[in-house]
Amino acid sequence: MKKGSPPYIARCRFELSLATGLILSTALHSTPVLAQSEDGTERRDEEIVVIAEYARGAVVTDVPPVLELDSADIDSFGASSVQDLLTAISAQTTSSRGRGSGRPIVLINGQRTSGFREVRDLPPEAIKNVQVFPEELALQYGYRPDQRVINFILKDDFTGFSLEGEIGQPTRGDRLHTEYETNVTRIGKNSRINLNLEYQKNTGISEADRNIIQSDEGAAVNLGDFRSLSASTDNLEFNTNYSRTFENGTALSINGDFEYDRSRRLQGLPNASLDVPATSPFAISPVDESILRYFPEFGPLRRDVKTHTGKAGAALNGKLSEWRWSLTAEYIREQIDTTTDRSADLAALQTSINAGIVDPFSDDLGSLIGGPRTDEARAINQTIDSLATISGTLLTLPSGPVIVTLRGGYDRESIDSRDITDGVTTNSSLARNDFNTGFNFEIPLADENIDVVDTIGKFSINGNLGYSELSDFGGLLEFGFGLNWEPLDGLVFTASAIGEEAAPEIAQLGNPLITTPNVAIFDFTNGETVLADITTGGNRNLPAEKRRDVKLALSYRPKWMDNLSLLVEYNRNNSENVATSFPLLTPEIEAAFQDRVTRDNDGWLIAIDRRPVTYSEVRRETVRYGLNFSKRFGQRRGGRTGASGRRERNPNARPSGRPGGSARPNRSPEPAAGTPLETNTQASPQRPQSARSRRPGGRGANRRRGGRWRVSAYHTIRMQDRILIRPGVEELDLLNGSATGSNG
Repeated sequence: MKKGSPPYIARCRFELSLATGLILSTALHSTPVLAQSEDGTERRDEEIVVIAEYARGAVVTDVPPVLELDSADIDSFGASSVQDLLTAISAQTTSSRGRGSGRPIVLINGQRTSGFREVRDLPPEAIKNVQVFPEELALQYGYRPDQRVINFILKDDFTGFSLEGEIGQPTRGDRLHTEYETNVTRIGKNSRINLNLEYQKNTGISEADRNIIQSDEGAAVNLGDFRSLSASTDNLEFNTNYSRTFENGTALSINGDFEYDRSRRLQGLPNASLDVPATSPFAISPVDESILRYFPEFGPLRRDVKTHTGKAGAALNGKLSEWRWSLTAEYIREQIDTTTDRSADLAALQTSINAGIVDPFSDDLGSLIGGPRTDEARAINQTIDSLATISGTLLTLPSGPVIVTLRGGYDRESIDSRDITDGVTTNSSLARNDFNTGFNFEIPLADENIDVVDTIGKFSINGNLGYSELSDFGGLLEFGFGLNWEPLDGLVFTASAIGEEAAPEIAQLGNPLITTPNVAIFDFTNGETVLADITTGGNRNLPAEKRRDVKLALSYRPKWMDNLSLLVEYNRNNSENVATSFPLLTPEIEAAFQDRVTRDNDGWLIAIDRRPVTYSEVRRETVRYGLNFSKRFGQRRGGRTGASGRRERNPNARPSGRPGGSARPNRSPEPAAGTPLETNTQASPQRPQSARSRRPGGRGANRRRGGRWRVSAYHTIRMQDRILIRPGVEELDLLNGSATGSNG
């Protein structure tokens, strides 16, 4: 393939926003504090105990956070949406276990939500604090241990309206991008509502726009004008969220979302490979030959995909005595309609050419055949997810309380598909019911027993056990255990091991069969780009996967350097019977899946069956290390207000009320607002706090002069990345030249 120079991109963006908010914070006043003795004399610099409170919505746990941000930190990123903010801190929010989608679990004010939609469209100005936790915390909320947890603490009072538009246009070639979005947000002390409407449109890019030439024949008929390098798309989405907290502390949140998406792609001109026998009166070669003919009179072949997606979810959180409970439910319905044009049936034309009746080189050959055929496919995917969790103190040991989380849920997936190919209709229906249950526990061995803590530091162990009964796969087991050890203040070591059985996704089993013609594919065997027919769909022969993972992590937040955190992680993943999409067709892959590849008698690639396949074994080992460091500049020296609601010198230090440890009035993963904790402080004369920093207001409220600079650097070393497709086939070493995708 030949490509012209890449175009330069010119993008113009305009934004109109109006946002006001009210920040209510509790801090220790900086006024002089005098202690009075029994004889009535005043004494300075004596140690006193001050009772402070956790901020409403903070997560209280022994698992140290990976990252904590306050409103000033959030402003420093300049993000216009929560999605942009997550992208900016993705190094801290993406799981390093190598499992799952990588997107973190989302909490709002320390409570479970029904999904990322509840926070996705909130303006960053409405967020007071952000807490990011490692995967170990996910179990305490009833989730799988392969996602990190991010908690958004919202401001108590905020009203905002925004209207945003974006236009992008390359300086050379087509592709006009337009986007319009409007958002209304109102956050009160006990309620929250958020409405968001967004529309995006992208015009298509043809191969001719980028000077791509497929072949000499294609250049002769300007084939690039009839093939899409990038499809034209339209997307419309409306998302709404409502939440309310009642007088008894129970919180209800509901949300709904509708999305329409359409994609239109040009698949090239109708064409045919015609055999011309040497005995034909129209033959121009003394031997039999094959010629490729295009039929521009019919216009380009098209592929049109329309997707309608509706989502609804709800979450209910409350407290029963000292136990916290949560109910979440979500329903998703997705309908995908696909129409694909294919060249007409040319069997009759080939018969006429063989008989010498038709000249295969005639200019009006297209008049002798019918128009393109159109295949149709429809898939309706429906998902129901529900989960109930309850967490609290099972018993109290001398070392502290034993925290237990119980969960139970019901999930259902179904896919109903219909495809019409060559006039033949095929219907398929597949459903899966999943009843699941499990529990997680955390046992402190050295925490509140101070003598032991002084000797070995804080130490706790945890474990989890779960079982799922799938209607189409039977029983699946999951288990895990781990430990947390803090030998020194700020130095935390964690270790965990998990094992589980996982069924392939229902879409991998039951997607409709679709054949797309004339797809540009690079043939590694012959070293050229060809147009081949690609078949996609489900594969019902996929087995259950077996996983075994180990993680070791060391984090350090030195007291002598505020806002500095260091992290080192080791992960090992071993999997058997891994269901995956069809990999890149390298010679190694073709040798392993010869039945999925079709070549003609001359060895030219003409078709690939890309339905999902199974790897016998996958092994990966990685080491990841890095640091986060930030500092403010252009302001006077002083403390800051942390997520606990008190002024502290180190924003990452956990509140301490006893030697070497953190006060733990409530270790439940969803603490009640206003939970007291004890802090030690020295009474000494200080300058009064400036009234400027305490005034309420909108986005500019409580803002200090100056700015902030931040450094976040992470490096991942892949020590092993191997795939065994099946016994008897050479193992793929992705670190030594093998590849399963375009990225290696």
